[in-house]
Amino acid sequence: MEYKSLKTIAQKKKFWKENPLNGDIPIRIDGFHEFKMKCLNDDSVVKELYWTQFNGWEKTSLTLWKNLLEKIDGDSVVLDIGAYSGIYSLIASTYENVKHIYAFDIQDNCIIRLEENFQLNNISKASIVKAACSDSEGEIEFYYYEEEGIMSSVAGIVPKKMNNLKTSVKSIVLSNWVISESLKNIKLIKIDVEGAEQKTLVGLRDILKKDEPDVLIEINDFNDVKKVKNIFPKGYKLYDINENNLGIKKLGLITKPTLDRNYFFSIKSKKELSIIFEGKIL
Repeated sequence: MEYKSLKTIAQKKKFWKENPLNGDIPIRIDGFHEFKMKCLNDDSVVKELYWTQFNGWEKTSLTLWKNLLEKIDGDSVVLDIGAYSGIYSLIASTYENVKHIYAFDIQDNCIIRLEENFQLNNISKASIVKAACSDSEGEIEFYYYEEEGIMSSVAGIVPKKMNNLKTSVKSIVLSNWVISESLKNIKLIKIDVEGAEQKTLVGLRDILKKDEPDVLIEINDFNDVKKVKNIFPKGYKLYDINENNLGIKKLGLITKPTLDRNYFFSIKSKKELSIIFEGKIL
C-alpha cells in the first residue's frame, strides 16, 4: 500500500511500525537548505516528511517560514515555542541573517532530541530552553502520554483526554525572560503549545508591541481564534494557512478557515507579503 493512500493516524502508525525509519535522516525539501534529523522510528514529523517525499507535512507553513527568514533583518532573533524535535529551528539555523534561535519545550524526550539534532548539524547559534511559556512564573503542571515508538507532540499545560500522565516544569513569562536575557530584535516566532496559545501570547504581549514579529501559530479550536486575535496589538492581520495549496487567506472573525489549524499573524501589508511569500495570498 502506498503511503499517500493512508487516511487515518491508525493506518499510518501501522505503516511506520512495519517500515521502521532509523538513523540520521537527510531532510531534502525542495527549495530549502538541506539538514539532518535523528529518528528512531519515533519522530512523526520526520516520518511524515520522508514517506511523502518531503511534500506532505505543513508544506505551506514551512515555505512561509522559509520566505520570512530570507527577508528578516541581519541581526534577528527567532523563537520556536513548542519546538518538538526542532524542524522550524533547524530551518532557521540555515540562514546567516538569523543571529540566534531559542527553542522552547517542556518534555525531556523533546529536549534530548533537540540537542541531538543541533549537534548533528553543528549548530552553534541555537539555545534550548526547558520551560512552559505562559502568563505566570514559577512551577506549572503539564500533561502528556506515552506510547511505544512515538515522541508525543501533544503535551501541554492544558489537560487533554489522551494525556493521562502529568508532571511539572518551570513556567516563564516571555516578555520578562527576554529582558533577563538582554535580547533584542525578535522578528519571527513559531507557537505550537496545544491549547495554551492565549497564555503564551499574554506573556509575549510586550514583545509583540515592541518588535512586531511575524507569528506562525497552531490553534486547534477555531472557537479560540477570536480570543487569540484580541491579544495581538492593533495592526496585526490574521491569515489562515492552507497546507494543501500553498496559500494563505486573510480572515475576518466570522470567516471559516480550512481544517489545517495553522494561522499567521503579521503587521505586513498584503503587498509586502506578496513580495515575500512565494505562494498565493487571498
